[in-house]
Amino acid sequence: MQAKPIENSTARLATINQLLQTVIPAHLAPTPCPETLRAWFDQARIPRFKSNPTAKRGGGTVFYSVAAVEKFLQSRTLPCRLAAAMPNESTPVAQN
Repeated sequence: MQAKPIENSTARLATINQLLQTVIPAHLAPTPCPETLRAWFDQARIPRFKSNPTAKRGGGTVFYSVAAVEKFLQSRTLPCRLAAAMPNESTPVAQN
């Protein structure tokens, strides 16, 4: 599995659907469902903003901080990625 290249994003806020189209595929393949992402973001305490902050329920679209999402994904995915093991030149390779 190879991740898609990161697009040059200048957005500060994005919805989960926008994140699923841009940022998430650059770090995770296959991409998780929106419900899983929301649970991860809530657990990581990623700032979220409502288009109508006075509404308790509903009240419009929820936006997440793109920078916080990228930082969260990099901290969770990059340490797990390892370079492919290359055979050492000094190590003999068994031939049949």
